[in-house]
Amino acid sequence: MDAYLVMNTNLPDFQKGNFMTIRISSLLLLFCIFYQVTYSQTSNQSPSSNDISGFPWAHNSRPYIEGSYGLNQPRHKRFEGDFTRLGVGEARLGYSKIVPFRKLLVDIEELYVFGSYYSKDMDQFAGEELSTKTNLEMTRFGIGNRLGYGYRLWILGVLLFNEVQGELTKVEYDSLPTLTASDIEILDRYAGSYRLGISTAGGVNLQLFKSLSAIVSYEASVVYPRLVFFPWLGGLIVQTFIVGGVSRFAEDIVGSSPVLGPIMYAVLRNAVAYGVYLGMRESQYWPIKSETPLTHETLKLGVSFTF
Repeated sequence: MDAYLVMNTNLPDFQKGNFMTIRISSLLLLFCIFYQVTYSQTSNQSPSSNDISGFPWAHNSRPYIEGSYGLNQPRHKRFEGDFTRLGVGEARLGYSKIVPFRKLLVDIEELYVFGSYYSKDMDQFAGEELSTKTNLEMTRFGIGNRLGYGYRLWILGVLLFNEVQGELTKVEYDSLPTLTASDIEILDRYAGSYRLGISTAGGVNLQLFKSLSAIVSYEASVVYPRLVFFPWLGGLIVQTFIVGGVSRFAEDIVGSSPVLGPIMYAVLRNAVAYGVYLGMRESQYWPIKSETPLTHETLKLGVSFTF
């Protein structure tokens, strides 16, 4: 099965296309499972909860565009060297729905597509000194879902959210004479082809006006060196129950305590999602024992325009 899920760059073009179709189908499956089972917000405290079920654009959602810049740090627990810090630029197109309920409280749901580019040259805060660290360059695209609760007074709002994304990432690296054989082997597992991955992020959306928002977030991403279907599916089911169970508990807090509920929802959901990510840093299909993946974490600042 591995041979059909890891792209071989020496294969004919038509076979490469078939393998890419498998990868894209896996991405869509991954996202649908997370969206429908775990990450779909189902708070019964909102008077419009029936409208929120399903994709956001189905009921009076608004299109938006978002641009962000950030600093990224790649990691691999088996890599003997160090990675250079990268700058990242990202663009999103999506649909947003913010539904008021109770006094001053709102819930947020967004669905979007995105593209990201990572490189050392985009790190505007890097020094000029010669680095002996390994330099990566990454291109990423995918689909994501942002959920959360917050507070809004007139045109001002503070929305606390969690994101989950399914993505494809292409990794390139600059070879250094100091790289060990084991490090080169790790990097060659990713170089030259798109790899399936998943990421989670937590952050704050500061609504300055009805159509303009400033966003700060911290994202943690996993890039699979390969996809072995049944271990991947088993790990995904366990992760789904963990995050989904905590999310349902957090939604009950929102219903019982409107003042502290949005804060507790964001803290609990992001904490458990990051905890799952920490497990995946060691084993890509955590809690199932599996290969150690490439991971990277990003602090981002962005601006969003809603139409």
